Amino acid sequence: MSGHSKWSQIKHKKGATDQKRGQLFSKLAKKISIAAKDNPDPSTNYKLQAAIDEAKSANVPKDNIERAIKSSSEKDSAELKEVVIQAVGPESIAIIIEAITDNSNRTINEVKNILSKNNAKMAEVGSLDWMFDKLGVVKFTKENKDLNEEQELILIEAGVQDIQKNNEEISTLCQTEDLYTIKNLLIEMGIKPDYAEIEYIPKNPILMQDNSEKNKLEKLFEELNDHDDVENIYSNNG
Repeated sequence: MSGHSKWSQIKHKKGATDQKRGQLFSKLAKKISIAAKDNPDPSTNYKLQAAIDEAKSANVPKDNIERAIKSSSEKDSAELKEVVIQAVGPESIAIIIEAITDNSNRTINEVKNILSKNNAKMAEVGSLDWMFDKLGVVKFTKENKDLNEEQELILIEAGVQDIQKNNEEISTLCQTEDLYTIKNLLIEMGIKPDYAEIEYIPKNPILMQDNSEKNKLEKLFEELNDHDDVENIYSNNG
C-alpha cells in the first residue's frame, strides 16, 4: 500500500476570492449538515468530527459550524444526500468524485458534462472500487513532531496499517472506524494532527508521464471542484 491522491483545495485557499471562499464555506456546511443527520454529537460521530475539523482548517467561523449542525434536522438539509460518481480521465486515470446534493440527477448530469468536456467519461458505479481502499488518514507535519520506533509500534498495535513519511509530513493510515482512536492516541503522545479524514487510497498509484495529460487532469479537477455540489475528488494519479 503506497501513496494516496486526494485533490485538495488547500493550495488555492490563500489566494481565494471572496466568492470562492463563500463557495468553500457552503460546501463544508453541507458536509457538516449531512454528517450530523443521524447523530449531532461529534464526540461519538467521527464523520461529523472530521467535517468540523476540515471546516476549522479552512477558517470557517464557529457560528457557521454550529448553524450547520443545527440545520441538520431542517427540511432543506433532510433532502441532502451523498452521491459517489466514478469516472475515467486522461491516460485512463481512475477518478472518484464525492458530492452532496438535493437533486442527484441534476448533479450527475452536470458532472457528466464537465467530464465529457475534459477528455473523461463516467464509469459504472462500483466498477473502480477494486482500485482503492477506503481508509482513515491522519496527518501531521514533521515540524510538529516526528515518530520514534516505540510510538510507531504503539500506533500499529492500535490499528495503524501503514505509516508514510515524506520531507514535510507523516501520514498514518487505518480502518475508517479507527480514525479517531488513532487521532486521539497521537494527541496523547503530544502530537497535534493537522488532518484526520476518510479517503479513497489507490492500491497502485499511476505516475503520469505526459505533462500535457497531467495538465488536462488538473484542469478537469479544477472544473469539478468549481461545481457547487462536489465535495471531494480522488484519483489513482500518483
